[in-house]
Amino acid sequence: MSGSKEDSRRASSDWRDFFWNPRTHELLGRTATSWGLVLLFYLVFYLFLAGLFALTMYILLLTLDDYKPTWQDRLGTPVMLEPTHSVNLQICS
Repeated sequence: MSGSKEDSRRASSDWRDFFWNPRTHELLGRTATSWGLVLLFYLVFYLFLAGLFALTMYILLLTLDDYKPTWQDRLGTPVMLEPTHSVNLQICS
């Protein structure tokens, strides 16, 4: 019975040491310098992605004209089309 208590205390101690190790000053297995490098990498990475997105939006907006639409969904002259010849229909009774 006492062996299981020691095992649970040891497991709890191992978990606490993993979360914060006061001897090596590590948080979740990383030192402050290591966490700083990870955060710096992700900061630079996301800034690069934001800059890439802004650049592509800028280039896209350069290709658009303010006064003439690129695509027109309507006909040039809206008229109703009529057939020029009559169709002969015969109804047989």
